Amino acid sequence: MHRLIFVFFFFSGFTSLVFEVIWERSLMKIFGTSSLAISTLLTAFMAGLALGAWIGGRWAARLENPLKVYGILEGAIGVYALFIPLLLSASEELYRWMFLTWVDQPVLFAGLRFIAAFFILIIPTTMMGASLPLVSQWTARAGGYFETRVGLLYGMNTLGAFSGTVLAGFVLLPSFGLSATNQGFAAANMVLCAVVLLVAPRMESGSHEELEMEQELGNAAPLQALSPNAALALKIAFLGTGLVSMAYQVLWTRAYVIVLGSSTYSFTLILATFLAAIAAGSSLISPFLKRISRPAAWLAATQFLFAATSIFTFTFLDRLPELLFWRYRAEIGAPAEIFLFQFGLVALLVFVPVMLQAMAFPLAFRALRQNKAQAGRDVGQVYAFNTTGAIIGSFTSGFLLLPLLGLRGALTTVIILNILQAGILAVVSASQGARHIGHAVGLAGAGLCVLMLVFGPGIDQAKLTRGMFRTYWARELFDPEKFERDSPEIVFFADGISATTSVEKRGELVTLKSNGKPEASDGADMSTQILVALAPFLIRSLNPAMMLGEEEVAMVGYGSGVTAGAALQWPLAQMDVIEIEPSMVEASKFFNHVNHRPLEDPRMKVVATDGRNYLEFTPRTFDIIVSEPSNPWIAGVASLFTVEHFERARRKLKPGGVFAQWVQLYEIRPENVQRIIKTFLEVFPHAHGFSSMPKGTDLILIGANHPIEFDPVSFQAAWEIPSVRKELERAGLKDPKDFIGLLFLNEAELREFIATDEEIELNTDDNGLLEFEAPFDLIRYDIGEKYFQDRYFSTQTYGDPREYLVDWPKGWGEEEISRLAASAWKAGKADLAWEIEDDGAPLKLESLPAKPYSKREENAMVRLSSGLSLHEAVMDAWPNPGSSFHMMAADAAKNDKHLQAMLYLESDGQPPRGGFESEKGLVYAYVLAERRYYRHALEQLTGLKEKSDPVVDSVVFQLLDGYVLTKRRRYHDAWQAYLRATELIAAQE
Repeated sequence: MHRLIFVFFFFSGFTSLVFEVIWERSLMKIFGTSSLAISTLLTAFMAGLALGAWIGGRWAARLENPLKVYGILEGAIGVYALFIPLLLSASEELYRWMFLTWVDQPVLFAGLRFIAAFFILIIPTTMMGASLPLVSQWTARAGGYFETRVGLLYGMNTLGAFSGTVLAGFVLLPSFGLSATNQGFAAANMVLCAVVLLVAPRMESGSHEELEMEQELGNAAPLQALSPNAALALKIAFLGTGLVSMAYQVLWTRAYVIVLGSSTYSFTLILATFLAAIAAGSSLISPFLKRISRPAAWLAATQFLFAATSIFTFTFLDRLPELLFWRYRAEIGAPAEIFLFQFGLVALLVFVPVMLQAMAFPLAFRALRQNKAQAGRDVGQVYAFNTTGAIIGSFTSGFLLLPLLGLRGALTTVIILNILQAGILAVVSASQGARHIGHAVGLAGAGLCVLMLVFGPGIDQAKLTRGMFRTYWARELFDPEKFERDSPEIVFFADGISATTSVEKRGELVTLKSNGKPEASDGADMSTQILVALAPFLIRSLNPAMMLGEEEVAMVGYGSGVTAGAALQWPLAQMDVIEIEPSMVEASKFFNHVNHRPLEDPRMKVVATDGRNYLEFTPRTFDIIVSEPSNPWIAGVASLFTVEHFERARRKLKPGGVFAQWVQLYEIRPENVQRIIKTFLEVFPHAHGFSSMPKGTDLILIGANHPIEFDPVSFQAAWEIPSVRKELERAGLKDPKDFIGLLFLNEAELREFIATDEEIELNTDDNGLLEFEAPFDLIRYDIGEKYFQDRYFSTQTYGDPREYLVDWPKGWGEEEISRLAASAWKAGKADLAWEIEDDGAPLKLESLPAKPYSKREENAMVRLSSGLSLHEAVMDAWPNPGSSFHMMAADAAKNDKHLQAMLYLESDGQPPRGGFESEKGLVYAYVLAERRYYRHALEQLTGLKEKSDPVVDSVVFQLLDGYVLTKRRRYHDAWQAYLRATELIAAQE
C-alpha cells in the first residue's frame, strides 16, 4: 500500500503545475504581461511554496497523521481554486487604484503588485509547499530507508509537474480554456483528497512494512556527521544551488526562445525539458543515497559537473539555428513531429546539466537530515532554502545580469558562481573527512574559473538571431548555399528585460529583430509602418464634426519608431506610445534616417509597460488608438486580439474616435484571420480593412462606433497638410483617393469573409484560441497566403468602396470618379477600376489628347493599351520588323517556344551586368516574362531603360514593361508605361 503515496504525489505535482499555469495566466490579464509583472507573479508563487515548506516542516513531526493532513490540504487547494475568479475580480479594482496612484513609481508599484499577487496566491501555494515535508514525515514513520523514498517522491512529484506542463500546454488550455480547466482540476484535487482520506487508514496499518529496495541495496553506509558550522555553510551553498539553477533556467529559456521562437509552445517545451531532467536526476540518485556516507562531497562533485556541462551548453547555443534550418529543409509532416524535434533540441544541451543539478536535493537532504523523527522538518528546510535561492536567482538573472551583462556575460557570471558554490561545498565535504575530494574539486573549479574569465566562449549574435523558427525562412528565403554565406552585420544587440533586441544590416537594408523575429525594416515594411499610423487619422478626418489637429493618441508598440514618427507628422496634441521592451526604444535610433526622430518630439511620451494593461487602467481617453503588436503566434501578443482587449480600446475612445489594428495575413491560416476579424466586428459595429500596399499581406483594420463613408473630397484636407502629404507619398500614395484604392475588404466584405459554414469561435481571454492555434500556422506557413492569393489577389474586384460612397455616382464629378478608378487600378484592381469608371461617363478615346492629360483622359489611354494583346504586338509592332530577333520573338509567341528562345539567347553565356542590348534584350525580356521570371525580365527591361536604348521607344517595349511591372505589383510605374504605349500607338497612326 505504501507505493500509493508515489501515485498520490505524482498527481499532486500534476495538478499543482496546471494550477500554476492557470493562475499565472489569469493574473496576467490584470497585472499585465511585462517581464516585471510576470516575475512578480512567479516570485509570489515560489514564495508561497517556500513558506509552505518551512511551515509544513515545522509542524510535520507534531501531527499524528501527516498523510491525512496532506489529503485535506489537496482538497483545500481544490476548493480555493474555485474562488480564484472571485478574488481576481476583486483585485482588479484594487489594481486600478494602485495603477492610478503609483504607476510612475516603478519600484514601489512593483512592490505593491507583488503584495497583491502574494495575498491571492499565498494560501494555495503555502498548502502546495507543505505537501512534501508532510508526506516525507509520513514516509519516515512508515519504515524502510526513508531518504531514498523522499528523493523518489521529489522525482515523482516533478514527473507529475512535467506531465501537467505538457498536458496543460498542448491539450487542456487549447481545448477547454482557463475557466473550465481550473474547475476541472479543482474537482480533481477534491477527488484526490477523498481517495487519500479513504486509503490513509489502510496505509497506516501497513506502515511498518520494509521496502524491497532496502533489501536489494543492502545496509546503509554510516553517515559522516556535519558540524553546526559546516551544516550552516551547506544550507547557504544549497540556497546558492537554487539561485544558480533558476538563473540558468532564465538564461537558457531566453536563448532557446530566440532559437525556437517565442510561442507558448516553445515555453512549454523548455519548461517540460527542465522538469523531465529534474525528475530523472532526483530519481536516479535516490536509490543509491543509503550507500553515500559523504553526501557533501557528492554534492560538490555534481555541482562541479553541472558547471562543466553548462559550459558545453554555452559553447553550442548559437549552433542550434543551423540544426533547425536543416530540419525544416527536410519533409515536414505533422506539427507534433516538429515539436518533438524542438523538445530534442532543448534536451540536447540542457538535459544532462539539469539532471546533474537535480541530484542536489536528495544529496542535500541526506547530508543535513538529523534524525528520522524530524524528517519533515529537514525536508522543509532544504526545500525552503532551495526555493528562496530560486527566487533570488530569478530576479537577479532576469533584471540585473541579462540587461547589464548580456546573455554571454550573464551565463559566464552564473557559471563562475556555480563553480564558487561547488568550491564551498568542497570545503564542507572536507569537514566530513573527504579532503582529497574537496581539494580536487576546489582546484579544478578555481582553474576553470580562470579559463572562463580569460577564454570564455562567445556567442555569435548573428547566428543566434537568425530566426530559423520560421519555416518560411528555411524553405523559401534561404537555400543551403545562401544560408552558409549569410552573415549580416550586427549594429545593435541588447538582451533586454523581456526580449533580446537586435539591429542588423544586409547591404543597405536595416532590420530590427526581437528574439530573432524581424519586427521592422527600412525596406518593404515602410508603407505598412507609415499607413498603420496615418490610416486612423485619415478615417477620422472623414467626420465633418471632427476638427483636424490637436488629437490625443495612444499607440501600442514602438518598434523602429517609424509608425510613431509618421503619426507625429500629423498636427496632433499628444501621443502616448506604450512599449513593453525598453531596449526596443534604444534600437530605434538606428532608424533615425527614416523615422523622423520621434524621441526628440515633445508631443510623444514613451510608457514602458504592457499596452493592454495600460489601456485598461489609464483614466485617459483618446481620439485615436493604434495597436501595432507583433504576430499573434508570439506568447502574450494574442491577448491584444481578444474581445476583452477590443472592448477595452473601444471604451477608451472619445466620441468620433477611431481604432486601428494591424493584422498579418502571412504565416497564418485564413480560419485564424477570420477569428480575428469576427472578434473585431463583435466589438466595433463599423469597420473596413485596408492593405498597406497593393495586394499586400499586411491588413489595417479600422474600427469605429459610427459608419465610415467616403465623399468626393475625402482626405483632401489631410492631403493639404504638407508633412502628412509627404509622409503618405513615402508610403506610395500619389493622390488622396489612393487610400480608398487600398481598401482590401469593406465592412460588408468583412462580414461575408467571416460567414462560414462552420461556426468561428471568438478569441477571448478565457479560451486564448489564437495564442494556441497561431503557432501551428507558423509551420504550415503557405496556407494563408495561398488562400488570399486565390480568393482575392488573383481577382480584381475585391475591396469595392461604392457601397460606402456618399451619393454615388450622382454626387461625384467625372474627374473625381476617374481619380477613384485610377486609384483602384494602381492598387491592382483593374476590373474594379473600369467598373467604377463605367459608373460615370467614361471617355471614348478617338485621338491622343493634349498634355497635360486629365485623369479621365489618362484612364482612357491606360484602358486602351493595357487591353491590347502582347502577343499580337510582338508579331505586328516590333521596333525593327523582319529582323532575326523579331522572327525569334514572333515564333516564340505563335508557337509557344519561349523556353527554346530563352535557352538559345543564353547559349553564348548569361547576360552581362545590365542585361543584353537592343532587340536581343527585348526578346530576352519577353521570353523571361512568358516563362514567369518577372523579376529577371524587369531587370533586363530596366537595363535597357538605363542605357536609353532605342527599343525603349517602341510599343512592344512599353506594353511589355507595363505587363511585367503589373506582375511585380508596381502599378504606378506600370500606369506610366501604358500611358507611353498609347502615345506611341497614336504617333504611329
